Amino acid sequence: MPLYINPDFRRPPIGLAHAFAADPDSFFQLPAWYGLMAHCGVSQGTEIRVYTDERPATTTALLLQTTGAENGRRLASLTNAHSLEHGVLHGSGANLETALAAILSEILTEKPHWDCLSLSELDPLEPGYAALAGALRRAGLLVECAFGSGTWYEETAGLSFLDYLAARPAELRNTWRRKRRKLVQSGRLTKRFFDNDSGIDQAIADYQSVYAASWKPAEFFPDFVPALIRLAAELRGLRLGIYYLDGIPAAAQFWIMWNRRAFICKLAHDKRFDALSLGTILTMEMFERVLADDRPREISLGRGDDPYKKMWLPKRRERWGISAANPRTLRGLRLGLRWQAATVYHRLRRERVSPLS
Repeated sequence: MPLYINPDFRRPPIGLAHAFAADPDSFFQLPAWYGLMAHCGVSQGTEIRVYTDERPATTTALLLQTTGAENGRRLASLTNAHSLEHGVLHGSGANLETALAAILSEILTEKPHWDCLSLSELDPLEPGYAALAGALRRAGLLVECAFGSGTWYEETAGLSFLDYLAARPAELRNTWRRKRRKLVQSGRLTKRFFDNDSGIDQAIADYQSVYAASWKPAEFFPDFVPALIRLAAELRGLRLGIYYLDGIPAAAQFWIMWNRRAFICKLAHDKRFDALSLGTILTMEMFERVLADDRPREISLGRGDDPYKKMWLPKRRERWGISAANPRTLRGLRLGLRWQAATVYHRLRRERVSPLS
């Protein structure tokens, strides 16, 4: 079972390249995405470990990273707060049960033993989720499945902006019309939109100026979003809109468009202009442009169940995580027993504990 440590995702080894051979539905399954993660989306000193099961017809891969030694020997998904989707990487013909059993056998034979394996941002309805949870249990690990985050979205195939607008709450439509009319009449607004790398340096500088003046906390990986904007521009998946008031960057939205799916990744405005509702106005314009120009089959609003999101996109799906403690280590045994006690407690209270139940 080949193991690739700190691989070059831009030029992956042949075996690993086979795992990426299928045209990915998600931007967040591209080798370039994982290359970006490895380069500036993980903590310093992190080791990237890609475990594969390579067979003639297909390759299955688990993309993992090591975590801080203070929490024991742990492996976690190659994800961070910007990862909107993640999963077991596999081809259409993969036998996931067999492949994952082989990969986990390799992980569990390593010395010193790993205490815990955690994977996040998984789709509980995707076959790889149940296959992974089952494989972990059959390998003798103590498994916990837990809710991760909600994602609000809408299926937009054939949807015009006028139809989209008509379905929005009256309060939102009225606020947008009133504030947009007032802003246009003021003569203060200019705007720019970017979908490739032309002018990208200034676009990133203006985005960062807006973000720094917003209510948003500082990024944990400050180089990550600028690099992601560059990557999206390079792949022609960038949709970046910036509003300027009196020439000053005042609001910004960063979307990624990939395989007719639009992901709203980042949005911010200068908090000095809260009363102008720049975020609402720019969001509507981004929807109008993307629906008209790109005709996506779906638009989603990142991670989180913030109350405002369902005004813009009314459907919701969930991402779940799977953690597996290794009872072969003292730390892993303690962790697993604690999870099992918590699971019993929640079941006694008739609370939801897993999408598999």
